[in-house]
Amino acid sequence: MERIDDLCAEFERKWQADQSPSIESVLTEDISPEERDVLLAELVALDVDYRRRRSENPSEQDYLNRFPDSVSIIHDALRGNDQPKRAFIPPTVEQLGDQFPTLKITELLGAGGMGAVYKARQEGLDRVVALKILPEEFGHDVKFALRFTREARTLAKLNHPNIVSVFEFGHVGDTYYFLMEYVDGSTLRDVVAAGQLEPAHALAIVPHLCDALQYAHDNGVIHRDIKPENILMAVDGSVKIADFGLSRLLGDENQPSPLTGTHQIMGTPRYMAPEQLEGARGVDHRADIYSLGVVFYEMLTGELPIGRFAAPSKKVQIDVR
Repeated sequence: MERIDDLCAEFERKWQADQSPSIESVLTEDISPEERDVLLAELVALDVDYRRRRSENPSEQDYLNRFPDSVSIIHDALRGNDQPKRAFIPPTVEQLGDQFPTLKITELLGAGGMGAVYKARQEGLDRVVALKILPEEFGHDVKFALRFTREARTLAKLNHPNIVSVFEFGHVGDTYYFLMEYVDGSTLRDVVAAGQLEPAHALAIVPHLCDALQYAHDNGVIHRDIKPENILMAVDGSVKIADFGLSRLLGDENQPSPLTGTHQIMGTPRYMAPEQLEGARGVDHRADIYSLGVVFYEMLTGELPIGRFAAPSKKVQIDVR
């Protein structure tokens, strides 16, 4: 998977350097038939994405003509997987303990459609960590294995005081996981809902969030799902952004999109930029800035900026600047 990831990354670098690489040139590498299918699906999705950024309009037939022996691969790459997802039921602490013998898992911290998070202790390093596991259904999808490898390798390189660190990633059987920094505290959602955030505190927090997003964007990573649930407030007063890249990684494959789950509409509608809602190709870092603006407004006023809304200074005691 890492070798395929490297080939895809090189393909993207050539597009970014305006070299217009061909898919065929990458497929000349010495790879097995199974690897070729996974690589072809990802290359087609990337090729479509970059061509549309250039205002081109490649059709499915274009790729079928070029790869007549890979009809199902092309269909899958461009139309996604329509198989319904089962409801995710998080494993018990005991069940996970058998899968992760090097961890002492103590409690389930939370669960949702994007997986479950557990508090655990790494006995050897004597540190508390957060174990995030992804829904088991992804373990049966070889294309997901590639996307997971690509995203996780990037996320593990992000080292910033306001971004939750990824210590380790991988899979045990069909269970994909991240071992992450444990943040003792609550989410921004909980703090705002409890009415515990004063405007002055909000003004002090946002520059740290901006700094974290700038760092990630400079490293080519877009969050795509900035919302209060993904911003953690530690008891020591620090603030950290969680779940970088997971929206891209676990994109809803049932969305009506002609691209694979890697490139589909992702995010939470109330916080999404208009181009995300429209499913526009080439959504970039500005979508994160838009989402942070919505979060900031909610931090200051306790409300979402929907429809016709007043400036925060009209709703709370705060400097108009």
